[in-house]
Amino acid sequence: MILRILKFIFKPDHIYCTILVFLFMLGIQKLVAKFSFLNPIDTALSDFEMTDIVFSEGIRDTPSLDTNIVLVNFGNLSRRGIAKEIEIIASKKPKVLGIDCSFRILKNKDDDSLLALAMSKVENLVLYSKLDYSSKANIDAFDTLLFCQPKFAQYGSSGFCNLITPGQDAYLTCRTFKPIDSVNGHIENAFALEIATHVNKSKVDKFLSRNKEVEIINFRGNKDYFYSLDVGDLLGYDDGTGFIQNPELGINLKDKIVIMGFMGENFGPKSNLTIEDKFHTPMNENYAGKAYPDMFGVVVHANIASMVLNDIPINTMSESGGILLAILLCYLNVIFFFYIHDYFPSWYDLVVKTMQVFEVLVILGTAVIIYGNYNYSMDVTIAAVAVGLCGDILEVYTGAMYNIVRRTRDRIRNFFFNRKKVIAPPQVAEEE
Repeated sequence: MILRILKFIFKPDHIYCTILVFLFMLGIQKLVAKFSFLNPIDTALSDFEMTDIVFSEGIRDTPSLDTNIVLVNFGNLSRRGIAKEIEIIASKKPKVLGIDCSFRILKNKDDDSLLALAMSKVENLVLYSKLDYSSKANIDAFDTLLFCQPKFAQYGSSGFCNLITPGQDAYLTCRTFKPIDSVNGHIENAFALEIATHVNKSKVDKFLSRNKEVEIINFRGNKDYFYSLDVGDLLGYDDGTGFIQNPELGINLKDKIVIMGFMGENFGPKSNLTIEDKFHTPMNENYAGKAYPDMFGVVVHANIASMVLNDIPINTMSESGGILLAILLCYLNVIFFFYIHDYFPSWYDLVVKTMQVFEVLVILGTAVIIYGNYNYSMDVTIAAVAVGLCGDILEVYTGAMYNIVRRTRDRIRNFFFNRKKVIAPPQVAEEE
């Protein structure tokens, strides 16, 4: 009985049909990559992930406010105004101040001097750096690291502010970041990780010990997830003699993580339409067909720092694990569909189509629930596509290839195992 079950499970037709499913999927992938008119389809598909529903549909519990991080908007302030903001922040003794602004060129001598002086008063300062290419013709790996002007860089450490979007297209969704990179022997942390290092180095080391070249960002929320200060919250007004501190700050900055950057001219309605230094993220209310980017870069960095310091990274299924899962589910479906095809042919279409729709929904739904509740990303795309295709591919196999495969198999078997033995004639003994 067991032998019969095993023979049915590992029936050659089941194996051949499963292989055909994956060959068909590989062919479609190559076809999309080869023809340019199909590129928009490929781009649209690459910018959509089922797990985005976790953030947009409220599947997970709403995270509580991260009170350890304060965002500060410097809007369109001059360097003199930014310097005054930094002075005010430094006087409140934050744990660390990160400034997401390049400051790569010198502008006004007096304003630059005021900015450098303000930076010198910050106990733990993290400044901008950028991974770049010396030649745009070769973009296989970063080979250049750009820093702030030495006039400013001398007062703090640096972290690269690069964020990842598919194909480095700023209009596609930012879901991941590179924790660390090495350029010409110099190891540089990501901006958010460098900030976190000044707060809890052991947690940063634990995060880096995962040894992942790219990490998924566990987005907790937009700027309303953090304490946020607008330009007017720090600087009351300019009476012509300089910026005056607003006495009603309302937020205690002592021992806080403060991250400064551009978040629009101000927090008014127009900031939603601003696209400068802004990204599409999974937090976008429209997880499909995104129009305006929804999150400023400084807020993305804050989400990364919050993820690392709260020890809530996203664990991921390996690529090989995703492929093995797809093969297993596809093979099990092929076995069942062959059984229906052979013994209940009149029910085939109804049973198979119903099962395929149900299974795909269960696969995708399970991945979304696990992602939202356990911070684990399952690579189920190949599995869902394989299950969705195997019923139709089986019909193609049985209708057009079944007999061809059987005849070919029988010929090979006959060639190796049923060849007629040539019987030599009996030898006649010679007479003496």
